[in-house]
Amino acid sequence: MGYTWDLQLKIFKYTIIIMIVLSIGFAICIQNPLPMILGLIFGTLINMLNFRALALTLERAVHMVPRQAQLYTSSRYFIRYITSAVVIFVGIKADYLNVIGVIIGLVMIKIIILVTNLFNDISFYKRIFIRKEGK
Repeated sequence: MGYTWDLQLKIFKYTIIIMIVLSIGFAICIQNPLPMILGLIFGTLINMLNFRALALTLERAVHMVPRQAQLYTSSRYFIRYITSAVVIFVGIKADYLNVIGVIIGLVMIKIIILVTNLFNDISFYKRIFIRKEGK
């Protein structure tokens, strides 16, 4: 696989776990949970595909000349952006999908990356909140 495969698998595992937990929460809390759960699954799967496409783009762009890499990554960015727009449009138009569930699925990987990296280094928080003697 690529350089980032292990990181992708870790993020995909977290994403699937959070998607299952949210689906169970929606099933318990919402009166008609099926559209929300289907929207969540649809948005999450497309988000995972976009994340994989991002990883492949970056792995290829590293080996290119800077100008060529810039054009390549920009074109791939717009493709992923348009894909997300189409997915949101489908979520709005389809009666069997809840657009809120689709949007939650589309932003889930971003939230997971932020949370896992935010709480990754406990020593950082110890330096902030615990005062040393003599200071």
